[in-house]
Amino acid sequence: MGRLLSYTLVFYLFSVIYACDVGGAHEFDKPLVHFSADMFWVGEPTGLLFYEGSYHLFYQHNPADSVYGNIHWGHAVSKDLYHWEKRPIALCPDSIGYLKSGSVVADERNLSGWGSLSQIPLIAYYTYQADKGVGIYHAYSLDGGENWTKLGKIQLEREPGVALNSPQVKWNAEVECWLMTVSTGYSILFYQSTDCKRWKYLSEFTVDDSSGSNMERTDFFRIRVSEQDSYKWVLLVNMSNGPANGAPATRYFVGDFSGEEFIPTQNKKLWIDYGKDNYAGGTFEGLPDDDRIFLGWMNCWEYANSIPGMNGRGGMIVPRMLNLVEEGNHYVLQSKVHCNIEKLYGGESALIHRKQLESNTMSINSPYRGKPFVLHVNYGNKDNTALWKAGDYGVRFVAKNGRSISIGYQNELSYFYIDRSGCVEPALSDWMGQLMGGSYRSSMDAIDWYILYDYNSVELVAANGRINISSLCYLMDDIEVIEFFADSGSVTINDSSIVQLIK
Repeated sequence: MGRLLSYTLVFYLFSVIYACDVGGAHEFDKPLVHFSADMFWVGEPTGLLFYEGSYHLFYQHNPADSVYGNIHWGHAVSKDLYHWEKRPIALCPDSIGYLKSGSVVADERNLSGWGSLSQIPLIAYYTYQADKGVGIYHAYSLDGGENWTKLGKIQLEREPGVALNSPQVKWNAEVECWLMTVSTGYSILFYQSTDCKRWKYLSEFTVDDSSGSNMERTDFFRIRVSEQDSYKWVLLVNMSNGPANGAPATRYFVGDFSGEEFIPTQNKKLWIDYGKDNYAGGTFEGLPDDDRIFLGWMNCWEYANSIPGMNGRGGMIVPRMLNLVEEGNHYVLQSKVHCNIEKLYGGESALIHRKQLESNTMSINSPYRGKPFVLHVNYGNKDNTALWKAGDYGVRFVAKNGRSISIGYQNELSYFYIDRSGCVEPALSDWMGQLMGGSYRSSMDAIDWYILYDYNSVELVAANGRINISSLCYLMDDIEVIEFFADSGSVTINDSSIVQLIK
């Protein structure tokens, strides 16, 4: 703990120094367009609900400190997923202990009997961080999540007698009942209910994984296959051992659901995100099957208590729309930054058009210095296996203080990556300095990169949303230069542009 506190103090001092250098115009450890903490700790989402025209975000919150602990459930509401109104704390710790994650649903048919058709109950399902709190608990609200009545433990058929984690509940329109998935740590249990109170055991799902990874938050939903009339089921499982050097990440499985059992129909290991800073995510309940919006926690347990932010620490990724696309004999999730972000677009500037880089770097002064932005680059992808193709190419953001972050593609390895080693404090270099990314080779003649830079983060969405990499980064100064680079060969930039983000 002393080591973590010393890291936090170092980052705090750097934050103060850099804020003074730029006249205190903004805090470089606080984002503009991402949901984040104004004060104290924001952790994983605990409930994602679309209800009566608004998005409700419930999240882990420590209202007294900027580190994990003393967990309450915070609550925020938005009409567009970018402008959030913080509401009073929803659920508080009690004599059993402090709260862990869970989910929130709207019982619009009043199947629970706790409300009425004119006074719809919201129901929260959660667990405790305590041995004496083994089991799943629930509470309800009759005023849209402002005030809650705790009801104690739910009735689980064949309760396993082990600590359960993050019960996720969604309405199953096919069989007219509620479905619940909950993790035991080593498996996922499936339950169903017709009244939100008594839960019938359906099945158990396990993963043949020799890595010893722990299973945590889940999500389970039906989704239409793009450009088809067929549907598949997707199970999201947040694992403690992901693709970015073993950092926690969200894996997904695609398959069929018999009404009792989930049967995966493909074996390839696939991840929602290949960065370190997108974890414990899920999709909003209350939206149609064809509208899946994903939101994850933008942080990593390797350094969650140590990142900058003495006045507030933690936040969420930019919301993403999920589609399921068929590719060869597999189905893969395709991510796109939610379209409402276009409401935040300010000025737009063209950068490079029809330019070939031949083992060199092209530098451009940033037209929106000191502002968050979206950078779009379209790279030529013909002959991507040719010997003359650049071995490594991409984009580098360079700040006034000399710090930098690189977003690139290693052609021989088909590997998209983010390298933040140029902006990491030495004290955290072991955790934050590692390369992160994922492999994908596209057969298309051109490939789009969508890069969203906020003050403390970079998110890459590439290859038609097949590759997503989310990364916190602390440049701690204005970005002055955007470098387009190509090493050991040639690459063509068909087009590129940058759009300022304003909120």
